[in-house]
Amino acid sequence: MTGCRRAAIVVFCISLVSLALSAGAGWLRLPVGDTARGFLAGLGVGGLFLALLLWFTPGGIHDSAPKALARRYYREFFPPMAAYTVVMLFWGRLLRHVDATWLRTLVALLPALLVALAMRAIARYVRDSDELQRRIELESVGIAAGLVSIGYMTAGFLQSAKLIAVSGSVAMLMVFPAICMVYGIAKIFIARRYA
Repeated sequence: MTGCRRAAIVVFCISLVSLALSAGAGWLRLPVGDTARGFLAGLGVGGLFLALLLWFTPGGIHDSAPKALARRYYREFFPPMAAYTVVMLFWGRLLRHVDATWLRTLVALLPALLVALAMRAIARYVRDSDELQRRIELESVGIAAGLVSIGYMTAGFLQSAKLIAVSGSVAMLMVFPAICMVYGIAKIFIARRYA
């Protein structure tokens, strides 16, 4: 069994536990807030998606990059993304309690700063990868950006025709996660083509 498949099983089990905790808190009427239950549910669903991606990833986790490059990537990528996750748990509540415009601006932009730090780690990883890995990464990102742009534009046309109603702020906040998700799916197929 490859390293990716072993990781997929671990992530799958953690995701099921997270989903069970979220559902169990609701069924047992435990004093757990909606934010915490939503976080556990989101963690579980995201983990299931990650497990699926890992299961179908050809080879091992580190096949595509030297170990030193992978370690640097993890060291630069995961801290801002973990901080982003924590910040998003309290972001809306914090915005409601801050009145000063300059402080609201700082709080509002904090998640974007954390995502920018994660994007910097991704750019450095791609830049320092070999030519084949760079090609796989850039093709995956290009396909993801194109498909999400088409989906966003399609939703805009449907919204203009008053066939759907989606909040503009929700739609804008979903672009980056959608690109990440489509990128992961595209990368599986592109990596298989070069395997």
